[in-house]
Amino acid sequence: MRRVLTVFLLILFLASQCRQKESVVAPQIAKLIGTWQLAEPDSAYATTLRFAYDTANPPHDVTPFKASGKTAVNDYTVNMFATLDGMLSADELVSSKVAGSAEAMAFELAYFTNLKAVVRYEITSDNQLHLIHGGAQPHLLVYKRVN
Repeated sequence: MRRVLTVFLLILFLASQCRQKESVVAPQIAKLIGTWQLAEPDSAYATTLRFAYDTANPPHDVTPFKASGKTAVNDYTVNMFATLDGMLSADELVSSKVAGSAEAMAFELAYFTNLKAVVRYEITSDNQLHLIHGGAQPHLLVYKRVN
């Protein structure tokens, strides 16, 4: 009987160790949540970027986001990954395929290229977000918080 109790307690202990710790998002990263509107370099098209937690992938050292938005013509989604030290990367950008004017499509192509090349983020105030990228000049996308 003692042996059975010992085995049971060991199984119970091992099972409790296998549970994932509850995910906690750092306040600095949590500030990304919400909708942002592009202010620079070109705000003529009311381009937005909305950050939402990727609930299927809880944060550990990296916080995954399901980001989405609207550009000059199309809607888009993109997986983004943020770290506490300000690193940010984008992966798997997908957009609708509606055509628009040549100017709007050129803007959209440049925006998508720059967004996919993002490497860092800075929240300069509660209402302003900078995304630093390796794409075309000036290597900076500036957003204002919408909500």
